[in-house]
Amino acid sequence: MRILSEIIDDVIDGKMPSHEECYYALKAYRAMLNIDHRHLRDELLNEKRSPEFIRKMKAETSFDMYKGALNTSPREWLGK
Repeated sequence: MRILSEIIDDVIDGKMPSHEECYYALKAYRAMLNIDHRHLRDELLNEKRSPEFIRKMKAETSFDMYKGALNTSPREWLGK
């Protein structure tokens, strides 16, 4: 299976990735969204704001997660 960025590039270019590629790409994006949403929700619902270095660390972790996923096949990123 191709890496996630190649699958997304095909979608942007109007090409149709395979059903399997679309399926696993969507599952990977859903997992990443759930992870980021949970972190954002925790931060927003905290009565006391996290220290700046913690917020920066979470932002870097999020960036690294998406960067890593884009350079890996979605199936491999999901551990399947």
